[in-house]
Amino acid sequence: MLNKKKTNRKKETAKVRKPWWFLGLLFSFCIIFTYLYGVWYVPSLPQSEIPPFLQNIPQEDATMGTTHKSDATSVSQPIHPSLNSTASTQTAAAAASEKTDIAMESTVYLRREGVYNILVVGKDAAAHNTDVLLLVSFDTQNGAAAVAQIPRDTYCNGGKINALYAKYLAAAKRNGDPDTSTSAMESLCETISLSLAVRIDHWVLCDLSAFRSLVDEIGGVRVAVPCDMQYEDPAQALIIDLKKGEQILNGTQAEQFVRFRSGYVRGDLGRIDMQKLFLSALLTQMKSSVSLLDVPSLASIIQKNVTTSLTFSDVLFFLRGVQKLSTAQLTLFTFPGTDCRADGNSGAWYYILSRKASWELVNRYLNVYQTPIREDLFDSAYRLTDTQKPSLLSYYHTYVASSAMHAQQIIENGIDVADIDP
Repeated sequence: MLNKKKTNRKKETAKVRKPWWFLGLLFSFCIIFTYLYGVWYVPSLPQSEIPPFLQNIPQEDATMGTTHKSDATSVSQPIHPSLNSTASTQTAAAAASEKTDIAMESTVYLRREGVYNILVVGKDAAAHNTDVLLLVSFDTQNGAAAVAQIPRDTYCNGGKINALYAKYLAAAKRNGDPDTSTSAMESLCETISLSLAVRIDHWVLCDLSAFRSLVDEIGGVRVAVPCDMQYEDPAQALIIDLKKGEQILNGTQAEQFVRFRSGYVRGDLGRIDMQKLFLSALLTQMKSSVSLLDVPSLASIIQKNVTTSLTFSDVLFFLRGVQKLSTAQLTLFTFPGTDCRADGNSGAWYYILSRKASWELVNRYLNVYQTPIREDLFDSAYRLTDTQKPSLLSYYHTYVASSAMHAQQIIENGIDVADIDP
């Protein structure tokens, strides 16, 4: 009799537990299916296209301030403003009035298979300044990637590039756009694409909470902090307090590390170098602590905490690519240029990109096409300098060598911290 009661209890318990076992199996199946779909999924790309920077580019006359449109089969010769006399300016103006068009080698550019460009933007919560601007290029065919940093003080469209998103966001709100963040990011992508002659396939906009969540999810990041970092800014509720030495930074500490700049002689440029150190360490951590089965949950966290043009499947695809990426195959560099004041010894501080050196880096690391980008297409409307300010124009045409480094080099040798105040 007792045995029958025990048997009945077991059957009743089994009946109660069956639905939970079923749900668990269903959940596991969904995870496995999602992952396998991510394995086979490849984001689509056009085989050929007219690059965005050739499609009806507004060509600003550098000396006269006029604007005209070029059609899809030709592009206007950019006028290279002279640094010298009024006579030279008149000559340039005469050349501009002719509006001579250059016949393009081809209106259609063939895409390199499996190469994608993504603009990654990090913004603050208060003023919507985008102090982190990264152009990330993935070559999934060859297992390589490049991260190009655009300094926040870079001159662009008459101001600093880190203020453009806020400007476009305000315009989208005035226009009543249904998705203001998306509209602002699309405008920012267009401006950067036209300025640098770079094709941008996707974009990611994240705030500091998303960054902290990502770092915490992978168990923190081991970084050799190069110096004691102390700073307080009550207006931003920001407190930085890190000690020198190798340590595992959680999300909050990682935020402090990548935002610190007050102790560097070159301010933001010193911070940018430390961000290279962090990105190299982040890749190392992801390769060691994130398994293939962790990728779907990590992709889900990213999707929930960022605004992006990427689909969930896209995020899965690129996360898997990051995990397989060798540190020797990740190149990091800052667009070369000069930090200077607008009027020589006075005026606002700007970072002026070196035109020729930046164009070379675009072709080497960021060009998604089989055809090299011609130099005259780079910043064809002179958005990246002020042609009426001789000092800025001079820096713009000054060649500044780049300092591209592999992540493996950074991991092994660190980054020179001589710029840090003792």
